[in-house]
Amino acid sequence: MTDTITPKIQDHLNLSALVLKKHHKKADLNSWSGFDLSEALQVQMAKRLLNLYGIKSGFHLRNSLQRYKSGQMVSNTFQKLATQFRMDSTTSFEAKYNAEQNPKTKHIYKLVWTYRFSLKDQKLTGYEMANYIFQMRLGLVSGFITTHEVLLRLEDANNTIKSTFNSWEAFHNNVCLGYEYVLGPTEQDISKFPGTDTLWDTYQRLHIEQKNEFKVWNT
Repeated sequence: MTDTITPKIQDHLNLSALVLKKHHKKADLNSWSGFDLSEALQVQMAKRLLNLYGIKSGFHLRNSLQRYKSGQMVSNTFQKLATQFRMDSTTSFEAKYNAEQNPKTKHIYKLVWTYRFSLKDQKLTGYEMANYIFQMRLGLVSGFITTHEVLLRLEDANNTIKSTFNSWEAFHNNVCLGYEYVLGPTEQDISKFPGTDTLWDTYQRLHIEQKNEFKVWNT
């Protein structure tokens, strides 16, 4: 990985910064992967994250990337549910919500109901594309993908994100909402995992500690 990271490439890589910092607080945002490849523990951490995603080869990686890029991970189900809820009155929605017994499903219902109109076009694309880029960076650590392919995919991902959102704030809010959708109440309930940060915590810290990196939304 000797390719030079130009300001344009750095801007594209930064689209995964929130997710990267969530999983690796000491991540170097200005490197290709974010992990120090000379440190065995950091390499092991990246490989462990890949295993959590079920990625054990380049084929697995590209299959996962395709699912994130196509909306199969969350956007398609979010859109389907939001479309149904846009046909509901408050009364009919509350009946559905109260009839549901599963706490996670109730949480999803409430989130989708809240954003059924405001995220009609964006869906949870920010969440999916941030993870798309994050997984590519992890893949670099294990040699599942080359920087050349990453560059091609970064350009495509950047075009998708920049045509969907108009600011870092809007993009990062969508990433955080996506995590809430996927993880349910546990994303906000840190009492179950003391000493850990939610993605919203990471978001606030990122925009304070490295605010200059996330001021200008380059299109």
